[in-house]
Amino acid sequence: MRSRRGFMRDMSAAGVLAFLGPRVTWAQQGANPASGQGTAAAEPLHPLNPVPIEQVVIEDEFWSPKRKVWQEVTLRDCLRKFESDRGGAFNNFDKVRDGQRGGHAGPPWTDGLVYEMIRGASDFLIAHPDPELERQLDGYIERIAAAAAKDSRGYINTYTQLDEPGHEWGYNGGLQLWQHEIYNLGALVDAGIHYYRATGKTTLLTTGVKIANYMYDFMGPEPKKNLVPCHPLPEEAFVRLYELFQEQPSLKQKISLPVNEQHYLSLAEFWIENRGNNIGQPDWEKNHRAAEEFVRNQGYGSGRPSWGAYAQDDVPVFAQKVIEGHAVRATLLCAGISAAARVNDDERYRETAVRLWENMVYQRMHITGGVGAFAEEERFGPNYTLPNNAYLETCAAVGAGFFHRNMNLAFGHARYVDELERTLYNGALAGVSLKGDTYFYENPLEADTTRTRWIWHECPCCPPMFVKLMGAMPGFIYATDGNSLYVNLFVSGRANTTVNNEKVVLRQSTRYPWEENVKIEIEAAPSSSMKLMLRVPGWCRGESLTVNGERLATDQRVRGYVAIDRIWKSGDVVEMTLPMPVEKIRANPAVQADAGRVAIMRGPIVYCLESADNGDATRSLALTNATFSVEPRPGFLGGVVVVNGTAAAGPPQSSMRNLYSPMELATANPVRITAIPYFANANRGPVEMTVWIPIEV
Repeated sequence: MRSRRGFMRDMSAAGVLAFLGPRVTWAQQGANPASGQGTAAAEPLHPLNPVPIEQVVIEDEFWSPKRKVWQEVTLRDCLRKFESDRGGAFNNFDKVRDGQRGGHAGPPWTDGLVYEMIRGASDFLIAHPDPELERQLDGYIERIAAAAAKDSRGYINTYTQLDEPGHEWGYNGGLQLWQHEIYNLGALVDAGIHYYRATGKTTLLTTGVKIANYMYDFMGPEPKKNLVPCHPLPEEAFVRLYELFQEQPSLKQKISLPVNEQHYLSLAEFWIENRGNNIGQPDWEKNHRAAEEFVRNQGYGSGRPSWGAYAQDDVPVFAQKVIEGHAVRATLLCAGISAAARVNDDERYRETAVRLWENMVYQRMHITGGVGAFAEEERFGPNYTLPNNAYLETCAAVGAGFFHRNMNLAFGHARYVDELERTLYNGALAGVSLKGDTYFYENPLEADTTRTRWIWHECPCCPPMFVKLMGAMPGFIYATDGNSLYVNLFVSGRANTTVNNEKVVLRQSTRYPWEENVKIEIEAAPSSSMKLMLRVPGWCRGESLTVNGERLATDQRVRGYVAIDRIWKSGDVVEMTLPMPVEKIRANPAVQADAGRVAIMRGPIVYCLESADNGDATRSLALTNATFSVEPRPGFLGGVVVVNGTAAAGPPQSSMRNLYSPMELATANPVRITAIPYFANANRGPVEMTVWIPIEV
């Protein structure tokens, strides 16, 4: 059987191939990948409600030390660098406040990066209050609000105001694709929401509401202006603003401005639905310089210029058959589509979200959860074009993570959490060093010694995106609907929530992802029956499940979850075992880059070989008849489980496809190898690294 995925699992010595992911279910049937059509029409909405960060306590051997580093080191490091980088991002706001011109620090999207840092930091504050960090953020917010107050409409885009005055929204010879106004302001709205949720303070939220009101009045269907974000993100942010006021209608009284949450949802829908509604020019793919001149010279007349496939603006969203263009833009747009689908239950949104998700996950995603094959325009490649030296921007992995998350909240299916988990433990987690103060923009699956983590970057977009995802992560663990409590991620700690208006307290104990046992104890139970919905990861085979020692079957699933429906009592214990053998994952035969190769995977963790462990032969090894064992190393790379094994060390790879010949394999010398988790790569100085390793075929 041939999988639509870019990778499959070698299940036995006989080489039986099976899907890496959920067993063959409705989600994998009745689709024709070549046509771009998935199972969208068959997937109804099933909204979940996340258990919010403030109701979750993480006490986990894997995540807690990392989160401590990110809050104490990464957040401070990034904010300090934004303060000083090229004159200081926060000084841009002071210059606008003071009526200055010129001298903008950083690229035009710097405002958005600052707002994203505030959003990510806000979520960390919810989980772990930090008065010093809160005071620091209050200071930044005061400066931002003062700058926005200089314009009676609340308009604030420091690059445009300082370096291109008169070019608001890209008019009068401006270039919206470069100015990033709508993206920046969407990030401002998003930051205001999260800082309010963290602190109850409304200064930044009020600033965001003011500009949101102006944007709703200014852009939209005729006679308003035909404007869409050239860099998505505002779509989801405005859906979240709608949800905030739906959830807390009394909050409107604290905002000294008119608030109509339906306007915010309507504008988000306009931005999504109006893509492709342009004059069809210029052709950005043919000649970027000429296209820019066309826009600067206002060659579009009274119409709207196209921003091309690069910015998902070549055809209407609902007509897009595949996910394409700039990978960060594409994933954030899809995160917005799926967020909107959850609240509007529009069939067009549902079908499009599922179609693009399936295309991304099954045909355009790497085994680490990374997306974006090519450095040129940081874009997706064609189906199954998954080179090992791919670009795989950290921001794109994060964008994909939010897309997976929103799909789970919209459709209530476990398969979306499978891919969220893949991204969290691999593609996104690799973006920041173990010490928390150096970073990666690109995350390829092979590298030489020239690749090192950077202290800072001329486009430092990845650290803010990383802290957004990891700040939000506690809210990914649990969800509810009606009389059900969902366990999505396996993380030690407690959840304190309500199901059917009754209190439920749950404690989870596990050493996941290193060990296979998960224990869930009900500390406070509702009086009526409750379904406990347990995700069995798609990579898992042979799982077992008990309640109070009594074994339960796991083969019957509800949207990919095992449902345990009963009247619970305090002290009830659920135990699940998720076997984690070391496995060799084969690429789909359509992935030419990995023909004759395998990747090492254990549980949710993708492994790699580094020359720090395996010497100069790292990229000249073959897993011929390899055997594996696992070794916990508590003090190594922050505490990991390594995979030890055997490999054949032959002469330098000689063929065009980097494969060994039968003769080379026959004469190769057996050597011991050590594989480390991919997320921990490049933490020991310049090294060679590889994920996909040749094997006898």
